[in-house]
Parts: sequence; C-alpha cells; structure tokens
Amino acid sequence: MDPLSDILTGLRIRRAMFTRLEASAPWGFDSSGEPFLKFVLLVRGSAILTTADHPEPIALRGGDVFIMLQDQPYRIYDHEDSATTACVDIEKLRIGNRIEVGGGGALTSFISGFFELDAQAARPLMKVLPPLLHLKLDKDRGLAFQSVLELLAIETEAPGLGAEAVVGRLFELLFVHAIRAYSAQPGGPTQGWLAANADPHLARALAAMHGELAHDWTVESLARAAGMSRSAFAARFKAVVGQTPLEYLTQWRMYCATRLLQHPGLALADVSRQVGYESMAAFNRVFRRETAMTPGAFRRSVDAVGA
Repeated sequence: MDPLSDILTGLRIRRAMFTRLEASAPWGFDSSGEPFLKFVLLVRGSAILTTADHPEPIALRGGDVFIMLQDQPYRIYDHEDSATTACVDIEKLRIGNRIEVGGGGALTSFISGFFELDAQAARPLMKVLPPLLHLKLDKDRGLAFQSVLELLAIETEAPGLGAEAVVGRLFELLFVHAIRAYSAQPGGPTQGWLAANADPHLARALAAMHGELAHDWTVESLARAAGMSRSAFAARFKAVVGQTPLEYLTQWRMYCATRLLQHPGLALADVSRQVGYESMAAFNRVFRRETAMTPGAFRRSVDAVGA
C-alpha cells in the first residue's frame, strides 16, 4: 500500500458545505481567513487571487481549482481596480446554496466549498502539502479528476435529492485527485514522503513499510526492497524524506497507533503488536516520546472528546 492510500483510508471529510457563486463584473471579495479547508473551482470566466502568503497576483481561468489548506487572509477579484466586499457580507446574499453578486457585467461562476478534516488523521498529509494548491486546467489533467469537477458543476447548478451528501462525497474525490495532480505537476513536492513516492526506488521501500507495518524492518531489508545498496538507499531516503528510513518508520507506526487506539475494543497489547512492537514497555516508551502521552492516556483523551 502506498502512503497516500494508507492515510486516505482513515480520512473522512466532515461538515462539507458548498456554494454556487455567480459574480458579474465588477466584483471582488476579501476574507480574513476561515478555520476550514477551502476549495474553489472556477467554472467559467476569470479571476485574480492573492493571499497573505502569496501576495503576487495569481491569474485564474475557467477550469482552474485552488485549495487553501491554512487559515490565512485572501482576496479574489475580477480586476485590480474593482472594490472588494467582505465575505461575511457576501454571505448575507445567500439563497439556499446560491449567491449572486456584482455589477451586471461579464459573468464569472464559482463553486466554493469548505470542509473539515480530523487534525490527527490529516497530520501526515498537511506536513507535505503547501498552504495553497493551484491546479490549472491543462491537457494533462486526468479524465477522472476532470469528471469529478464536471459532476460538481452539474450537482451545484441544479441540486437534486440528496445533493449535500453527493457533494460531500465529490469533495473527498476532489481532494484525492487534487493531491495526485499536485504530485504529478512540474514544481510539485520536492521533499517528504509525497516526493519519495514519485521516486521508483523509494516508492518500493515505502510500499513495503506500509504494506507490512509490523515486520522487523532494517535499513538493509528496506534497501533490498528498494533495489538499492544500503548506503545509497539510506542517503537518498534522508535527502528526499528529511528523515532516516527508521525514523520515518517509527513516526508512521506511532501515527497508526493513534488511529488504532481510537477503537475501544482493541486491547493495548494488540495495538502494540499491530504496529511492530512485541514488548509493551518498548511501545509505551516510543509512543510517549513521539506524542508526549502514554497509549492509555491518549485513549482516555479520545474517549473524553467523544463522550
């Protein structure tokens, strides 16, 4: 199993909300930031985007998608001379899932969405993604990704029975395809496990670790899985991922342990064995070093939140 599949298996989008926004020129919106992941699909027309981290104007065209993964101020408008209105005021114009604004000129259509991810489950993903993903429409965009975007456009243009549930599922697919597209585009990830997954040799080692988490892996056995010498593998893994192979493996085991500990019917000893530790003492020591909590305390904290 590759790392992305492993993460997405336990990742679910929560509180998905969507808006179909029709903006006629001149128009402009600004936001102080929202505590959600935000995505925007430009269905037709054009726009300019600036953010706190990216003040240089980003030109958007029909078919472009951007996803903001951090809570930061941003501004989106049709022309640099257009006045902007706060998003909280634009929200007052909402009728159902639709908002119409602007001065009556050329039309730009957006699908805007907000969603939440469990912070603990999404942590390995958020560490390797930039604050802003801008995915341009080009000839290399995959058919599956484009199909999801077209389905979103259709479903938000004329919502049918169960539209919110359908859009929520499409958000999940959109997120997966957006990460895939970012990984494949020029200037994509250069460090971290996402970059390593694009390296044929390192990808084999990652797949081995993720496929047999409890195996007694060594640098030598991982190098064999990668089809490399021990020294070359260790050097390349550290250079690309930023960690040694065994540091990465330990961190991933503890991440998986936090997921398993959220299943109340699973004994701590079973969790320990599933992530590669026959000794509970060793598991407790490493878990506490990585999370600053014992496995038992972590489970109790999860139970308290869910109560």
